Amino acid sequence: MSREEVLAKMIEFAAMAFRKDAAGIKEDTNIAEELGVSSQQRVAMSADIENEFDVMIPVARFGKFITIGDLVDYVMEEM
Repeated sequence: MSREEVLAKMIEFAAMAFRKDAAGIKEDTNIAEELGVSSQQRVAMSADIENEFDVMIPVARFGKFITIGDLVDYVMEEM
């Protein structure tokens, strides 16, 4: 799977989890500042990522990702 495909999925998951318009989410979108810090939403997004890519993201680690691109980089490394 290409980085662009992973990014597209990440944006889709973020839009669903944080109830945002996917068109407004980009690779450099700051997760905490622009999407939110709700742990419930982060857990939902983590579950989607784990199910789609078979990659584990510990909840404590998810909070350390600053941007959507950071999440993409992590998933690409772990796949």
